[in-house]
Amino acid sequence: MFKPQIRLVLATIFCCAAKMTFAAGMTSFVGFGMGNTYANVNSPSGQVVSSSTGYHFVAGSQINPMFAVEAEYFDLGQFAISNANVAAKGMGVSGLLTMPVSGMLSVYGRAGMARLETTITPTAGIAPTTALSDTVFGLSYGYGIQADVASNASICISWDRYKSSALAGPFTDRIDMNSSVLLILRY
Repeated sequence: MFKPQIRLVLATIFCCAAKMTFAAGMTSFVGFGMGNTYANVNSPSGQVVSSSTGYHFVAGSQINPMFAVEAEYFDLGQFAISNANVAAKGMGVSGLLTMPVSGMLSVYGRAGMARLETTITPTAGIAPTTALSDTVFGLSYGYGIQADVASNASICISWDRYKSSALAGPFTDRIDMNSSVLLILRY
């Protein structure tokens, strides 16, 4: 878990980066997305797919028409397993390659690194204990389709994968997020 001082430092870095990109003539952007998340979970009856609802915030800079750099905060939701709930959230940095398809439509791919924290909280029927958590740094990647709906706004449909820690609990090595809508605003 991040301490308030670390959050303040990260917010300051994001603000300074946005100011530098504005001064350099690059386009900065922010966005918000929601979607379904899926994880393979080990349970007493074998491996099952568990789903939840997640969201993520992105902020970044369009360095040129085909390349951008973004930072993100994501919450992949809570996954219910027998006698426990497992939550997953984290932060990441990625590079995006964009290829225009038509005037307002483009496809993109992204790859980067993410810090994912999984927390296991026992539910009723188990003696109360502190939540167990683990953090892993790993590869994150994804792809999507982006449609420009205005000169400074886009809507995206994307699929993203984050590496999770199988040692932190019942997860296998990944959690997927299907963003049904990601709204991007440029300034």
